Amino acid sequence: MVEVTRSVRIQAGCRDCMDLILKSLSTIDGVLLMKFFDNDLVITYDTDRIKFGDIAEFILSMGIGLFLRKVILNIGGEYVNVDQVSSMIVDSVDGVVYLLRESNSPRLSILAHPDTDLNAVINELRGLGVNVRGIVNDEVTYILMAQS
Repeated sequence: MVEVTRSVRIQAGCRDCMDLILKSLSTIDGVLLMKFFDNDLVITYDTDRIKFGDIAEFILSMGIGLFLRKVILNIGGEYVNVDQVSSMIVDSVDGVVYLLRESNSPRLSILAHPDTDLNAVINELRGLGVNVRGIVNDEVTYILMAQS
């Protein structure tokens, strides 16, 4: 069992949202402890049973916004099955929520927890045959909706 504790900022001024998150996440296998400090949810979970991406997707699916790291990479023009690559990256690098690529674009967007090791993500992508050419943008931003 590998326990990880992370803090993630949720949308401000939503006490009902906080109660909903606590009640909902308490039913998920692998979530060990949760506590709110202002607008930050501090959560301890077992990475053998659940990943941060699953937790973030769950919160986002309730219509509650999170502050996440958004990284845009320039990648080679070859075909990349983003759904397959996203699934593999989310499973291998805890902290990644999902990957998204606009069709016919050389840019790959990564949503992740702000403290996610970007080098680990890039190395995993390269290991899967994705030609990463460089970082275009790296910022923490407010995300309201999960990938549909």
